[in-house]
Amino acid sequence: MILCVYALVSPPPAHLNLPGVGGERLKVITIDRIGAIVGELRRAPAPSVRNLRRYAAAVEAIAAKTSATLPARYATTVADTDELTVVIRSRRAALRHRLTTVRGRAQMTVRLLESESGDAAFPSQSTVTSRTRLRLGYGATQGTQYLRQKVADAAAARAVPAFDRIRPAIRTYVKDERVEKRGGVVTINHLVPRGAAERYRDIVERAADEQALRLVVTGPWPPYAFADTW
Repeated sequence: MILCVYALVSPPPAHLNLPGVGGERLKVITIDRIGAIVGELRRAPAPSVRNLRRYAAAVEAIAAKTSATLPARYATTVADTDELTVVIRSRRAALRHRLTTVRGRAQMTVRLLESESGDAAFPSQSTVTSRTRLRLGYGATQGTQYLRQKVADAAAARAVPAFDRIRPAIRTYVKDERVEKRGGVVTINHLVPRGAAERYRDIVERAADEQALRLVVTGPWPPYAFADTW
């Protein structure tokens, strides 16, 4: 048997009566005040539609029972409690920080087409760079220039000009943000107070109508996009 990890939570719940992907009863293993919600399985679950739906249902039920939830990547498994303990303790500081960040908050997701985003310079997914140019770019004498370029590239990757007109209206609700641009679709994930999810949706949809911007708002979800350290 192996342990399939569904989420890390804080504080650990006293009781948990929920099924996992394989119908197994989920249980809580507490390590240094971080609760790991796990299920015992014979093998890692296959990435089927049925299993993915069961996983999502389990994570949503866990999030409903806990104030801070970090969903684990689907089919995350460890051999036993000892391995789980090593993994959590090696990342303890980062995990506690992320759990504090998501406490009492949920994820809201906004999607719009790249053609609607106003980002004319939509970046390519990959670039080809010669070896000579690569050595120059990473040279010690150009370290400051390289770091500045990395900061500029990161800012460009997050830029969604059309949505910038909406940001001031929701600024007070947004704790954190993740932006992903893939396949012509821009996805903006916001971490907002759980109690403000519907208010956030109303503001975004109203502002989008006023700006004639076509987008879709979904949520509230467990903070999948903000569990990046796990």
